[in-house]
Amino acid sequence: MPAPAAPRAGLAEKLRSWLLDPDYPLTAIEVRPRSIGAVRGVRDRGHVAFGMAASLDLPDGTLNLSMVQPNVAAVDAFRETVRNVLEKAGIPLHSEVALVLPDPVARVSLVAANDLAGKNAAEAEDMLRFKLRKAVPFDIKDARLAFRMPRVLTSEAQALAVAIARPVLEAYEDALTPLGLSVGLVELASLAMVGAVEASHAPGDRLVVNWDEGYVSLVLTRAGEPVLARTLTGEVVSTHDDVIREVANTVLFYREKLGGAGLAQVVVRSAVLTPAQVVSLLREPLERAPELLDPWGGSDDSVAGQAVAGAASCIVGRAS
Repeated sequence: MPAPAAPRAGLAEKLRSWLLDPDYPLTAIEVRPRSIGAVRGVRDRGHVAFGMAASLDLPDGTLNLSMVQPNVAAVDAFRETVRNVLEKAGIPLHSEVALVLPDPVARVSLVAANDLAGKNAAEAEDMLRFKLRKAVPFDIKDARLAFRMPRVLTSEAQALAVAIARPVLEAYEDALTPLGLSVGLVELASLAMVGAVEASHAPGDRLVVNWDEGYVSLVLTRAGEPVLARTLTGEVVSTHDDVIREVANTVLFYREKLGGAGLAQVVVRSAVLTPAQVVSLLREPLERAPELLDPWGGSDDSVAGQAVAGAASCIVGRAS
């Protein structure tokens, strides 16, 4: 995401780069419900280009996505898949990486920016813990927190806050440590995608949809700032019709509650269906053809490209 004008929050060491950090990793590992992807970026004349990318399926039962308990059920299988996908992508071990996690493992919230403005890092974190204590299904005292202030502070401005249970995050980090991998950046997939899209387009009313196995996330932005962030899991999005309904409800909310005059763009990442299928399914509820998330710059809108689009977006968003 673009750097905020307001002071940034103090974070635990591993999470400091949920906000823009000049020393971001150029290798990203993306964890999906049933696969691991990796993308390597390279610097070329002041810009970041992509090197190799790869994705491999995880053995059944390796991950159990949860917001309240460690997700890695089979550590050896998880670690070996990471090792193999890095080898396939030509990415060396013993390096610093960005870690892109599935959206359901953390809580994304919007809080009144004025409640955090003018506070130092410790005061802002205390305020966040107080405000989010009833919004998360785990003990907020044991959470890792990050937040991003809006670029322009108004009476209605909102800060984007993310909370993840410490055991959830540490289980992923601990699985990578024996491979010599150091996690220098942590992102949620949908927020990485929003960052990449906003960095490459003029501000406007925009909807970003991350449709993956077992969940769908919908993020509405206005003038580059999130105004709605939802991640839906379980039965409410168990069928294609369910997802279509939730997308339609989000568009209705945008019009009726946010006074939206029309979305400038709808960007979809689908790691569940083929690009052609998802465009066909969502055209009617959106009343327009959505665009496929394409951090590759027109080079790959395939199923394989969509599978690692979160990792690629993480690199693009930080580089812009």
